[in-house]
Amino acid sequence: MASGIFNTPTQSFLYTDVVPVESLNSGDIAVFGAPHGTSYGGLGDVNYNVATDSANAPRAIRHAANESSSNIDHYDFDLGGPLMAGGQRRLVDLGDLDLGVGKGEDNRQAIQGATTSVLQRGATPVILGGDDSIPIPFLRAFADRGSIDILQIDAHIDWRDRIDGEPDGYSSTMRRASELPFVRSITQIGMRGVGSARPQEVQTALDWGARLITVAETRKLGRQGITDTIPTGGNLLLQLDCDALDTSVCPAVNAPTPGGFQYDELADVIRTVIAQRQTVGFSIVELVPTLDSNMISAIAAARITCNVIGSLARSFT
Repeated sequence: MASGIFNTPTQSFLYTDVVPVESLNSGDIAVFGAPHGTSYGGLGDVNYNVATDSANAPRAIRHAANESSSNIDHYDFDLGGPLMAGGQRRLVDLGDLDLGVGKGEDNRQAIQGATTSVLQRGATPVILGGDDSIPIPFLRAFADRGSIDILQIDAHIDWRDRIDGEPDGYSSTMRRASELPFVRSITQIGMRGVGSARPQEVQTALDWGARLITVAETRKLGRQGITDTIPTGGNLLLQLDCDALDTSVCPAVNAPTPGGFQYDELADVIRTVIAQRQTVGFSIVELVPTLDSNMISAIAAARITCNVIGSLARSFT
């Protein structure tokens, strides 16, 4: 499978080196953008346009990271030291995949191929989306990586089988994940309000064995309680939809819903999980830059991504 064509970003993430995927080394943390996934063409112009504006999110997250966190050698109080913890791992940027609106099959092949190429070189992929259909081909790239556990952090469960005849859209992410034979567990935190799920989708998720944990329940369990729901001995994939964050922290999302995570509590959960589980990939999706104000949402997304990267640097063995 081809790795896809990368375009050089206007700014790299944290001004790190932009490198070809062929130059990756074992242990590298490789950031790359996936502007487009599998869009829904039949939802009407307004929803379609809002969803596809997430294509600008990789650029917005990079810019916000460079505005808020570019001094990666300085002390980061979220992490208790500089971002890369002494430089045992290298952080690089591959650029953005050359993807297009309405090219779902081509986009999926490019995302899966690029992720496979990163994994084959022993690097850890960090993908900046894009809408929440992007994790579907991202997940498929882990087919030969042993048992995979998923922690999805999202306001919605994404267990619809298909919408408007499309099985690979952003409401079907965890449904498609559940069909992968190497996925052994799915833990989902952050749900609240109303989304596309009907009672039948909730029951399908529960029957499969997914752990559905609302924001309120997450707060009762705490960071260690959430970590303990994830089996040990496997490989963890982290998937974050920006609407998991509260609208006061990250308002620029496709489906804003009050009552979400505060920045510090979500960052704390992520740091704890990565410290205790072998984390092999991370995707962040559903930022809508045109809905942002003073970059507050993009900065929150960038800082969460920095917490993931810093935690990965500290968990390297």
